[in-house]
Amino acid sequence: MYLFYNIPNDDFDQVSLNWLVAQGNVVPIPGAKTKEQAKEFLGALGWRLTDEEVAELRSLASEIKPVIGFPVENL
Repeated sequence: MYLFYNIPNDDFDQVSLNWLVAQGNVVPIPGAKTKEQAKEFLGALGWRLTDEEVAELRSLASEIKPVIGFPVENL
């Protein structure tokens, strides 16, 4: 959990976008509904997660069990 204490601007949306970019096979298309959201998403440009941060996030993500099935009420 060390990563979360070193997030630039403590902005988890920006970290999420950068984590998607780090996957190498994903192109995130954020849907900003307001000017403020667009500015926030722009903050994800100009920096990248380190290899260690990506590895930490992948490790944390691997601990989450996938949700299978619908309807949503069964989640």
